[in-house]
Amino acid sequence: MRTLLHAPRPRKRSIAAATLGALALVGSLLVATPAQAINDTGTGGVFVPASGRVLDTKAGTGGFSTPMEAGKYRTIKIAGVAGIPDDGTVGAVSLNATVSGNPSAGTLFGRPDADTSRTTMLIYNANTGEYVSNTAIVAVSAAGTIQVSTETASRLILDVQGYYTANTDGLTAGGFVPVAGKRIVDTRSGLGAPKALLAPGKSVDIQVTGANGVPASASGAVVNLLPINSTASDGYLTPYATGTTRPDNALHYAPSVNTSIQAQVQLSSSGKMTIYNGSSTINLVIDLQGYFTAGGTTGATFTPGVGRVFDSRATGNTILAKNETRAISVAGQAGVPVMGSGITAVVLTLSVVHGGSDGRASVWANGTTQPDTTSINFQTDEIRTNTVTVALGANGKINLNNVAEATNYVIDVQGWYSTPNVPIMSCPAPYAADATVATIPANDVKCTAKVAAAASSDQVLAVSIDGGAAVNTAAASTAATMAAATVPATAGAHTIDAALLAGDGTVLNTSTYSFFLGGAWDNAVLDPSTASGAEVYDEGYLQVSPHGEAFPSDVQQRLTISSSADPDAAPLYQSGWDTDASPIPAGLLVDGQTYFWHSDVTGTTNATGATITRTSPMYSFIASPDKVDSACASALYGLAQEQSAVPTAQEYIDNCTVTSDSESPTYLSSDESSTQSTVKTQMKAAGTVRTKTLWSGAPGGSYYIEHRAKFFYDGANAWSTTKMRGKVGWHQCGKNGSWVVWPASTKVTACGDYRTKGNDYSYMSWSFNIGYKGKGITTNHTIHIHVRPSGEALYGNGITG
Repeated sequence: MRTLLHAPRPRKRSIAAATLGALALVGSLLVATPAQAINDTGTGGVFVPASGRVLDTKAGTGGFSTPMEAGKYRTIKIAGVAGIPDDGTVGAVSLNATVSGNPSAGTLFGRPDADTSRTTMLIYNANTGEYVSNTAIVAVSAAGTIQVSTETASRLILDVQGYYTANTDGLTAGGFVPVAGKRIVDTRSGLGAPKALLAPGKSVDIQVTGANGVPASASGAVVNLLPINSTASDGYLTPYATGTTRPDNALHYAPSVNTSIQAQVQLSSSGKMTIYNGSSTINLVIDLQGYFTAGGTTGATFTPGVGRVFDSRATGNTILAKNETRAISVAGQAGVPVMGSGITAVVLTLSVVHGGSDGRASVWANGTTQPDTTSINFQTDEIRTNTVTVALGANGKINLNNVAEATNYVIDVQGWYSTPNVPIMSCPAPYAADATVATIPANDVKCTAKVAAAASSDQVLAVSIDGGAAVNTAAASTAATMAAATVPATAGAHTIDAALLAGDGTVLNTSTYSFFLGGAWDNAVLDPSTASGAEVYDEGYLQVSPHGEAFPSDVQQRLTISSSADPDAAPLYQSGWDTDASPIPAGLLVDGQTYFWHSDVTGTTNATGATITRTSPMYSFIASPDKVDSACASALYGLAQEQSAVPTAQEYIDNCTVTSDSESPTYLSSDESSTQSTVKTQMKAAGTVRTKTLWSGAPGGSYYIEHRAKFFYDGANAWSTTKMRGKVGWHQCGKNGSWVVWPASTKVTACGDYRTKGNDYSYMSWSFNIGYKGKGITTNHTIHIHVRPSGEALYGNGITG
């Protein structure tokens, strides 16, 4: 094992959450009534564009060829059709719903299954020949289905616009970024498109990225389409990525009125969408509501929800007057997270209930300038709905502006977008981030980790000090969460790692805070890595360290080995200057012979900032052919010296020998390999779930201890104790073939598993106690198994690789 001369500054990494439970699919957790909180649905996922028809009750698509029956639910297959995967990774689906042929007005409802609450997808009018469309987002059940119901007999068409993943790892499509309502197309004025009517069967290409605040890398957009129809015939629009095959999706609009329809549209590689018009002649207006980022960039994830946040007809509310703008609280209502939780936008069903006159309404973030956009159009005494995606004001409110005679409105929640909060660490002066404090404090440094209100109640704030086991604190969804982070008052680099974890252990966001204590090694005693006189492996490492202090990162050492204690004798070997410990060259030493060594040390002292050079005293060691753990050998030698004795070679072998290339050894095995070597298995088919059982062990002269874990991997993720895609593995420590010879003893001190960026880590820590003539010493060790999404397995010491 290559040993460092000084405590390194640990790399930024993620943290294990050993006690977290597995997260079930989003759809199966939507069990609350509309008035209850829905935060327990978890984090949801990012949007992935897809298109295709999953139901048409007239054409037989989706398994039904008869009209919907009033008040009865039908189960519709979602997973595995219209480009949606059938592997348990889908949490919610974005649908365009179209109703026609209805004899009277009614409502279309959707839900994941019979055990969950319903959400309003569409309100339609009593116009038998009219097609009414609206976009809605519905959580998908664990079976990959949804259920829909209409209040009257009707023809129902469901077209997919995309889906939201059940978790956030390893995905190509990005998160959602809301845009303050912005009009990007108006064919009446020539804005963003030719100044001309759009005839039946014609299309128009719209450039979305590169302007309007949308980056060139955006993968999709959320738009409100407003066909302005002055003819007596109805029609439909089909939006899709420019240059791709036009799908069957149809967003229907009514005759002789203005209609508003929300759509989530995939963009081409050049950032364009195409709008196809069927059946009528219209002007087209398009308002931008937000966009989806490319994979791996910033954005917000979606959580489906159910609940009503506003009804002007309810007790305590009043109808909206002509031209009235009313502020409506959304954050903290009907299960929507509070502000400060990372919430960025909400998806709402906006319903007009018997318009007081022909008119329109607009919705935007409270506290911001009203945009020149329309959220919904309606006619006198008409009931109409539209899906609206809108950012929230800093106070968690939206504005609703009624441009009509007095009209009632209802607003229901379909879900929300949120960006996981970043934990923030703070320590008292002078222990600022990346600071070097030469004086080691008398007491431990009391720091804190803080994260703003969580977007869901199952999130956890995990904090680790100097790579130790993480301590988990449940993250509150109504206020900030604080956790103590106590840093020991010892010399060297110290690091606080904090992570916000989802309910399934997925790392949502991390932060790292480091500072260095001491480094004033001018007058410190230089301690040898192995006690003078002890056995040392003849290809091992030798170094010195300052007693009670730590070397700054620039300090270098030069090792000198001699066969004589005379400092003036010609050396057998002298290394170059290096910040890492120098290995003893192979073949240099004779086993069983005593040798002498010292180190020259040079580098900065934090006491004054000056560069100094020191030479250590002369130390001795006995060359050994056995791989003796230096810390164990040094401790054993010290115990023997207290009793005026010297350990025998056999005692070193029995208590401190390791049998691998590492001083903290790891044996590697797999059920897919007959050799004890690193396993590297590339998947044969991307997306297929594969499994393997791996174990690693650490043998000493008087003990062997191992841990085993069953892993799954599919090219996008690897997992073990977390349940994903219906599969969950296991992790065991200190069992199976582990053994120890009395009077030595071993004890497992940590047995954990965590995931980050699609990778899975299983680790085991243990202590080993040996006795020598009535006294004992204890050493501590940690090893891990790291499995990548491809199935490649890596092994090493410590909690992370």
